[in-house]
Amino acid sequence: METLKRACRYFYYRFIRLQANPENLARGVAVGLFISTTPTFGVQTLIALFFAALFRCSKICAVVAAQLTNVLTAPFIFLGTYYLGAIILDNPFDRSKLNNLTWEGLTELGPSVFASLWVGGTLVGLVLAAIGYFVVLGIDTKAHVQIVRAKQKMDRLKRKNAPVYEKID
Repeated sequence: METLKRACRYFYYRFIRLQANPENLARGVAVGLFISTTPTFGVQTLIALFFAALFRCSKICAVVAAQLTNVLTAPFIFLGTYYLGAIILDNPFDRSKLNNLTWEGLTELGPSVFASLWVGGTLVGLVLAAIGYFVVLGIDTKAHVQIVRAKQKMDRLKRKNAPVYEKID
């Protein structure tokens, strides 16, 4: 547990020290989170890089956030987005098609499942992107304010403790 805490703290400080403004970082996270819920498993990193470049936001944050969907989380995320999309499209999943699975059955099953994944993934992605944007913007803005204050304090201490050179005649 201590190792996990240290790893989280390490990534938090690495994130804070990225040389970009908070808006740029927050947009990068939002792009990555949105891409992570779309059914583009396998090419999400490339898509996140493309959209991060297109929207001129942090590519590092976009790629890291796009890794939300990985081998461990993908089944849960895609199952949830599928069910949401199926409910919205009023396209319930017919389990009887899985009993006698043939190529014809797969071609009939494919478009409805794909549409449900896209609709559900888009909605979940929009919500996650909005939440991620505001959370990161808040965290990063607060951290940058603390960094600026610390630098100002150091400057004041340097001026206060600086040697005074007097003109000696």
